[in-house]
Amino acid sequence: IKKLPDVKIVLNGAYDLMQSTSFLNNNYITRNDMRSDDYQIPDFGRLEDEYRYDFDEQNSRSDLWRSPYEIIRQVTSILGMLENIETETSNDEETKQDFIGQCLTIRALAHFSLCNSYGLPYSHNAGNNLGVPIVTTLLAADAKTPRSSVAEVYTQIINDLTAAIPKLKGGKNVGNLNVWAARTLLARVYLYKEENDNAYATAVDVINNSPYSLMTRTEYVNSWSTDYSSESIFSCINSAADNAGGESINNLSDPEGYGQFMASQDLIDLINSDQDDIRNEMLYIDQLSVIGDPTTYGRILKYPGKGNTKSVLIDHFEGSGAPVESSETSNVGIFRLSELYLIAAEAAVKGGGSNADLYLNAIVGRANPAAIVAVADVTLDRVLTERRKELMGEGHRFFDLIRNKRNIVRSASVRASGISARMEIPYDDYQVVFAIPLAELNINPIQQNPGY
Repeated sequence: IKKLPDVKIVLNGAYDLMQSTSFLNNNYITRNDMRSDDYQIPDFGRLEDEYRYDFDEQNSRSDLWRSPYEIIRQVTSILGMLENIETETSNDEETKQDFIGQCLTIRALAHFSLCNSYGLPYSHNAGNNLGVPIVTTLLAADAKTPRSSVAEVYTQIINDLTAAIPKLKGGKNVGNLNVWAARTLLARVYLYKEENDNAYATAVDVINNSPYSLMTRTEYVNSWSTDYSSESIFSCINSAADNAGGESINNLSDPEGYGQFMASQDLIDLINSDQDDIRNEMLYIDQLSVIGDPTTYGRILKYPGKGNTKSVLIDHFEGSGAPVESSETSNVGIFRLSELYLIAAEAAVKGGGSNADLYLNAIVGRANPAAIVAVADVTLDRVLTERRKELMGEGHRFFDLIRNKRNIVRSASVRASGISARMEIPYDDYQVVFAIPLAELNINPIQQNPGY
């Protein structure tokens, strides 16, 4: 690897790893949403262990451990390559610095996902619990890297992001990370770390200065069937030729696919509680009578497949039966502008700034202009409810509950076909973090999480 175009090819490989079902195109979203009160499975099968909280050291999901570390190794290797490349023009130097910034941001995102999966939230004991091993160099195959504390992992994440931001380009960069994606991740990290002043300021910076804008109410429902919306900051790109296949979150959401990622009745009831909320249109209770299956699925139309608007899907299921595009072609949104408004609102409520009502109502008012929240009613619980509605199916709810020390309270559902599962999980329960996989412990005898 001697030239920048060669580096770009290897960097594409890192994005390809991020696109895998082991990480952003499935597991990091589905395995966490399934542990919350938002999702359930229709029958025995995929995601059953997470729904039932039936996992331990022996069957802990090793992909959520392995995949981010593979990505970290890839971008750390690229950073080493870039050190040895000399540039001749200012444009080449700008590109080189942008590549460095992308690698640092990817590394931060990987460490953040690892710490969320295997370490308790920062709010539990001020980050003094065990996190994950920090990796910033290429390791030997038999390296024995100890676990750092959650606080130490967060410090590394913030250092990587603050180093990346001055290097990254600011224009829209479809399928790749730019400066606004890095700032979005940084705002989320600050929020989770309870640095509310910084979370608020960073979120407002993206809202005010980025080239992204909120979708309108009329655009909202069908925007998910297109490549990108006006607020798509970073997405995993899927197409007919290149997608994550049958194990993707797209196919897991599709009742004609595996149909294992379905809204809980609690979530459906919450959304239906305001019939004028546009997000009601995001719920489609697919009846599979066309193939003789009487099961009703709570499908959230965030992964419908390109071109599959709601009217197209209704015609497919309930009308002419016309064919539809594969659900596997939907992009998977990782960062979008709506989250920044909700970060700003939550941080402001917690003391990080003013105008909590302004940022909350930007999202509430789009959903239903008649539902604007009065200043006196803007509480943390109200913001968390709005996050639940707006970010449903995007992998946030589980972390929102446990980092804010809310128990996970579920209701039994006939749609779960009699599957027994834990209905209340305390926010400090040992299973709110996964067990360190046995495969890792066999080669690197680090301390296991308590309770396993």
